[in-house]
Amino acid sequence: MRKVMSHLADLVAGIRGSRVEAAAQVKHKLLARPSREDVLNGFRLILGREPEDEHAISAHMLIPTVAELRQALLASEEFRGKYKVMHPGSEAHPSLSMGRRTIFFIHLQKTGGTSLRIMLERQFPADRRCPVLEDKLHLLSVAELGQYDFFAGHFDQSSLRFIPRDNIKTVALFREPRARLISLYRFLRSHPVGDEFTDSYLIRLASESSAEEFFERPELRHYWAMNNHYLIALGSSFSWFDQNRASMSQEKLSQLLHDAKLQIRSLTAIGITEQFERSVPMICKSLDLTPVPAIEAVHVTDKFSEKDSRFRRVDAVIMTPRLEGAIEDLIAYDDELYAFAKSEFERRLIEE
Repeated sequence: MRKVMSHLADLVAGIRGSRVEAAAQVKHKLLARPSREDVLNGFRLILGREPEDEHAISAHMLIPTVAELRQALLASEEFRGKYKVMHPGSEAHPSLSMGRRTIFFIHLQKTGGTSLRIMLERQFPADRRCPVLEDKLHLLSVAELGQYDFFAGHFDQSSLRFIPRDNIKTVALFREPRARLISLYRFLRSHPVGDEFTDSYLIRLASESSAEEFFERPELRHYWAMNNHYLIALGSSFSWFDQNRASMSQEKLSQLLHDAKLQIRSLTAIGITEQFERSVPMICKSLDLTPVPAIEAVHVTDKFSEKDSRFRRVDAVIMTPRLEGAIEDLIAYDDELYAFAKSEFERRLIEE
């Protein structure tokens, strides 16, 4: 029995020793300077996305330790924005900021809006930029929303109603609808099928399908990012579409088209992706912002593989008659809205 007890004691001591050694190794790694892989994993696990570019990776690799990298990401505006609804605040009453000028950027997907957003947000103090970039402003309290002067994200026009301000300047950027959809397809196709993207049906579908096969799938008509995105974002709301997509009448769609045109006309500033260089100065002037000499293109699909080997380079997509037919219904209303936005843009350009 003594031998058995002695053996058990040695075994427990060995386990404890292994745990202490493992804990020491973990502590040692936390005190090491972040590697490239540490930075990539930190962004994926904490922020839920890839770093913007090589510059962002290099800058975070300069942080002294992995532990400090973790703290920096947890303390970032972006992290606080993603999880802000979990942390009630004690903001001032929104009536105190009702008169402050506010800019609201409706970031229509795959129009080059990330580059424009970064340019615009740099002209506001960090604590006045709303960190919520997705269509989740309704989850914040009125008091929380009242502390910000700059909003930019994949919002629809209904989100404007949540902002407790009297003076809101609005801006949107428009891209030719076929080019927008092809860009979205290539963006999805470049992603790895797995890891944090395992649950993405669209990434998996794009990965295994040609462009023609992808857009011919009937279920794509259920996604507001795919199906006449401008019409839904500016004529109604994404949540409305999700609830009513199976029963949209021609009469209702015509009403949405009319409302979307009114929304475009009411925008304080309009940009056209294909005329980006002409758009930026006019946007800055319309929003009373300081003009910028140049804007760096960020979040570019063709550069994803340079910063993360899991991503793949994607071939250019050639418009074929079959592809044209596959996306025809997905852009029917957006085609008209894009032409309307271009006409409004040219009119304002002439009037400057």
